Amino acid sequence: MSTMYRRTIPIGITILIVAVLCLKNFFPNPIFDYWGKNFQTWSTLITTISGFLGAIVFLAYHVPKISTRSHKPVQNQWIWSLSSVSIMSIFIAVGLLFGYTSSQYQWLYGTWYGPISGLLNAVTAFFALSAIYRSFRVRNVESLFLVIPALIILLYDAPIGVTLFPPIGPVAEYIFAVIGPSAFRGFIVAASAGTLILSIRTVIGLEKGYLAMEGEERGA
Repeated sequence: MSTMYRRTIPIGITILIVAVLCLKNFFPNPIFDYWGKNFQTWSTLITTISGFLGAIVFLAYHVPKISTRSHKPVQNQWIWSLSSVSIMSIFIAVGLLFGYTSSQYQWLYGTWYGPISGLLNAVTAFFALSAIYRSFRVRNVESLFLVIPALIILLYDAPIGVTLFPPIGPVAEYIFAVIGPSAFRGFIVAASAGTLILSIRTVIGLEKGYLAMEGEERGA
């Protein structure tokens, strides 16, 4: 019975939903359209509930640290927890009172979220630069093909690069116009094929990452 609830029924629901959505797109029919729209509505509802549960988990993690003035996992952790909870509470309160399209909410978004987002992008760029530095260490032919276009693009973007090396301009433009889009299309095709394979494995029950683990099933 445990296996039925944890494996058989979830796989059956997955197959049913995928089948209805596929039939809705490939074989237009009022019944398929009706249930397809219902499934999409349920998906939106589940996503909303997941966000609500995420907020509860967020509070369950930070509120005890605030009440106990915890210093774990970092020193003065309770201060960081207090600031996080306060910011979330302010955004929720302004959103509920004035709406997320109001000038008050937009001011909060632009004043608080904008700088934080820029900081996160800067940190991400730092790690990207460190990865590029490691990639510039030519160890084999593959890394050489990676380093040469990267150097050309860097020199092309630098103000003095084209001035010192004029041939870099046409080469860089060729990379942007031909090589870059071709590689990106190849990446999209590979990602699409992987997504398709993952979807097929999920439908036929071979992909079980969203199901209960074997250990949980034995412990039930």
